[in-house]
Order: sequence, then C-alpha cells, then structure tokens
Amino acid sequence: MRQLIHTLLDWIYPPRCMSCRNPLPLQDEARRSLWLCEYCQNLFIPLETPGCNTCSAPVDPGVTTCSSCYGKTFYFLHNRSAFAYEDLVRDMIHEIKFRKRKHVAQGLGQLWAKMMTEAPSSDSTPIPPDAILVTLPMHPKKRRERGFDQAAIMAKALAAATGNKLSNILERTKDTPPQSGLHPSQRIENVSGAFRINPKTANLAGQKFIIVDDIYTTGASLNECARVLKSAGAQEIYAMTLAIAIKKPEK
Repeated sequence: MRQLIHTLLDWIYPPRCMSCRNPLPLQDEARRSLWLCEYCQNLFIPLETPGCNTCSAPVDPGVTTCSSCYGKTFYFLHNRSAFAYEDLVRDMIHEIKFRKRKHVAQGLGQLWAKMMTEAPSSDSTPIPPDAILVTLPMHPKKRRERGFDQAAIMAKALAAATGNKLSNILERTKDTPPQSGLHPSQRIENVSGAFRINPKTANLAGQKFIIVDDIYTTGASLNECARVLKSAGAQEIYAMTLAIAIKKPEK
C-alpha cells in the first residue's frame, strides 16, 4: 500500500532535480535518491587532493600547510572536504539554510557518500574505518526553527555508505550567533565553551572520532568540538566536511 501511495504521489507531483528543477525519471530509483539528474551530478567536481595537511584547501606544489592553518593549534588531525564551497555547491547549501529544503540536504548527503565509495581519497593518511562519526551539533532552538539538522542528515548517509558507526555524543549548549561575517579570532571566541559531551556518554578513552559538518571556513567550530572530545579522552580526531570555503588570493 505504501509503495502504491508513493507511486501515485510521484505521478501527481513528479520529483525534480534539486539543481535544474527538471523532472527526474520515475523509473530511476538511484538517481531519484540523489535528487539530481545525470547532467547536474557531473557538475559537482570533487576537490583535488592532496591539499593542505590540515584543512584540505588547495595549495601550491611542494606546500603542505596553507597560510590560514600555518602556526595554529588544531585538536583534529586533518579535515577532508569533498568540494569547494562555490558555484553549485554554495547554491545548494543556501537552499538548505535559507529556504529550509530538507530534500537538498538528503541529496547532497547521498552524493557525498556516493563519491566516497566510488572514488576513494588518495590521501596517504586515510580516515580509519573504526572511527565513530559525530556531527557538529546544532542548537535545539535553531533545529526547531529549520526543522532538521543538515549535518546529521549528511552524516547518516556517510555512515550508511562507509560502515562507520554514527553517534550523537556532542551537544551544543549555547545558541551562538552565526559565524559568517565574523573575524577568525571572533569565530574562536564565539564558539568557546559552546559544546559538551552528552552526560550519558560512556568513557571515550582510546576511541577515534570523525566530526562531520557541511562547510569548513576557518575550522573554529570543528576545532572546539575536537578540543572537547580530546579533553574527554579521545585518542584521534578527524573532520569531514561537504565543502570548504577557499580564500581567494588578494589582487
């Protein structure tokens, strides 16, 4: 009965590509789960690797650390981003954050997972398969306003694709202002003390974690979460983000 209802709804309201808005083939279940037509899937160009050892931003040949990360203390070993935060990826994330389109978050999560399984990273330090996925948590108030947590949706897709365990052990205790528009030093201050370990969580000693989020800008929020995990006894911490905002060189 449920399948019949879904078929009827698809006939009345045909699913459309979340990018170009063209109808998706009803018979193509795999493509419909991505909410992207075949043409638009090919517009998502993966970020070239290797990049900066810390944030994965593109660097010149022979350079291992970008200028944004050089000399800073990070509690996670490295971040790996799938795409650059520009063009189509930026537009899709705006659809999620400003138009509250949950299906776009689901589609991007599926696309990210598909890319990871079909084209594994060539990094010399791959993310360990025994690491536990945790999302950078959204404050409950903001989650209620948006209706969903896009990082959690994407992390669920990644967990299903990679087989890594997914756990909600991080909590956000402060409803901080948005990081966008803040100076890097202000971003650090803004998220200081904003996260904690769920009080019901067991001992984290010796465990490995991967913090999942949608965008990497300066890494301030990810680093604060990693610091909290490290203080609780975590052995190794990594980060994975859908996209990274790449600093354009000044003219």
